Amino acid sequence: MILPLAVSMLVGCARNPPPSATPAPKPPPPCLSQVDDLPFATCLLTELDQVWTRELRDIGRTYTAPRLTVGDGARGDRTRDGGPDRAFYSPRSGIHLPTRYLMAVHTAYGARAQMNLTFTMSHEIGHHIQSLLHPGIDVRVNDREAQADCYSGVWAHQEAAGGKLDSDQFRAAAAAELNRLSTYPDEVATHGDPAQRLASLDKGLHSGDPAACDVGPLTWR
Repeated sequence: MILPLAVSMLVGCARNPPPSATPAPKPPPPCLSQVDDLPFATCLLTELDQVWTRELRDIGRTYTAPRLTVGDGARGDRTRDGGPDRAFYSPRSGIHLPTRYLMAVHTAYGARAQMNLTFTMSHEIGHHIQSLLHPGIDVRVNDREAQADCYSGVWAHQEAAGGKLDSDQFRAAAAAELNRLSTYPDEVATHGDPAQRLASLDKGLHSGDPAACDVGPLTWR
């Protein structure tokens, strides 16, 4: 009589499993869930910093985060190709997302604007990487912009590998913003046409290797 009782007890346990452990807390919401530009950009900069800290550490270099200005900074901070209607990077003052630029992006894309801004910030931080690796170097502006587009793709590749970004959505948003920016005076002359820029982005997006973005003296190592 002992064996059937034991079997019965085991069956009962199988039908009534012990209560599960306390569920793990949910991860923080992704940056794309942030509606306002300042918390979104601040969150995204943290994710950009994390990837580039790791990448530079792997080659024995130290990453330092750039400053971030969301809204209008001092006029003297603008570079020769930066203005109130475009985002820009300055080695002295960091990444700038001027108010007029943000308004233009939100007008163009509505609720999807944060993904387009993700491309913008990942491109601008590409210039920050150039400044860290080759401070003061004098190169063709087109080469500088092509590499920044490629670095943007490298970052997106790493984020997608970590499950933090949909690479197809990122690429589509980048393509849309490149097309929009190409209508601005001098944009194509200094940055390349949308097809050329998308090709540079794809180089980084497909490889995930910063060295694949080398252009002339702008090398990774």
